[in-house]
Amino acid sequence: MTETKKINNTLEKKSIFHEEIYGIKFPLFLIILLPAFTALYMDLIPINIVTSLMIMMGLGGLLIWIGNVIPIFSDFGGGTILCILLPAVLVYAGILPENTSELAESFYSQFGFSDFIVAGLIVGSILGIKKEVLITVAVKMLIPLLATILLGALVAGILGQVFGFGFKYTILMMVAPIMASGITTGAIPLSEIYASNLGGTPADYFDILAPAVMVSNIICILLAAVLNYLGKRNKNMFVKGFSGEGNPLRKSANNFQHNKEKNLIESLRNVGIGMMIAGGLYVSGSLLSELIPTFHTFVWIIIIAAILKVTNILPEYINIGAEVWFNFITKLWVPAILVAISASLIDINRVISLILNPSHMFLVTIIVIVLATIAGFAGWLIGFYFIESSIISGLALADMGGTGDIAVLKASDRIQLYPFLQVTTRIGGVLTLIVMGIVASI
Repeated sequence: MTETKKINNTLEKKSIFHEEIYGIKFPLFLIILLPAFTALYMDLIPINIVTSLMIMMGLGGLLIWIGNVIPIFSDFGGGTILCILLPAVLVYAGILPENTSELAESFYSQFGFSDFIVAGLIVGSILGIKKEVLITVAVKMLIPLLATILLGALVAGILGQVFGFGFKYTILMMVAPIMASGITTGAIPLSEIYASNLGGTPADYFDILAPAVMVSNIICILLAAVLNYLGKRNKNMFVKGFSGEGNPLRKSANNFQHNKEKNLIESLRNVGIGMMIAGGLYVSGSLLSELIPTFHTFVWIIIIAAILKVTNILPEYINIGAEVWFNFITKLWVPAILVAISASLIDINRVISLILNPSHMFLVTIIVIVLATIAGFAGWLIGFYFIESSIISGLALADMGGTGDIAVLKASDRIQLYPFLQVTTRIGGVLTLIVMGIVASI
């Protein structure tokens, strides 16, 4: 897929009929989508991988194009923001039929397409990084992560006390779910922990925890877009080393991506290589997670890919193939994944319930900003670029887990950082659950 084109701001503006989505002229693109959406609205569309991919890619490509042609909004990652927010709103308002959610959920979860995408992103991004940078970032990122968890919780608790929510309530009901990596791995186990220690039922707590997670995820995406915009305007806007444009380490200069200076030929051969190596490592990670369930499948994939990269076991053409497959997924399928996440996972009712409580909304926003700021400065002090550290150790901690990681990185135009955000999501989520279990018990 070629990137959807922005409106030419020079004297000659292209007609809408000459615009392209996925390399297809705009009018023809709409004609191709017409049968699929007709079947969707008539509730005659079969639920399978073909129809799901068609609808999700169609909406994703269209929303990316719309967001990228709107002046100013496009500078803030408008297409990505529309992909993650608008489908949920359209389903809630009844503009998109209810079966859109079923189609999106089947596409993202039941068909296993999310695992297919995540495996490709992890493997391609790790094998495309210089091994020296991979080792340094993986070790050093733990410092700002721990600083963000400890200082972020403390500062947020104090702010909650100042604004009348109370220190304990803020920590348990707002900071904990925000830092616990989503709904299934965060809000749900937290609600069960609280119910067993504090009384009541898990549902009593879940109704408080879930909205905070969803709204913080949206704020993370918007903040990522803002940080990217500021970094593009001035790489040293607030501090020297404010933006690395996707490169985490200041000392590594432009040496982050292994094949950055090489002309990657996106041929069928390289796509095939990338699919096979990503699939092979995914199956290996799944097997190891069954045999040694200490780590999640994706954690095992990160470990295996990192070992292969650091030891130089794989020939260079395999690394290139993995990176080409990564680029293929990023450009073609990530918008579809964002649409599926929005239509199936974002509960607008819960979001509205928090938005209608301005004090809660304000505090959740402040908590996310505090986490991002602490992560940015803590990383900057030890040699990271501010924005990259803010995203890796801050926004990854506050978004909605793996799905939030993809949306945040797409909004910030830094998808190559995905494996580092996965580390933050897993470690940060587990640490939060452990600590909150102890706190709730006393």
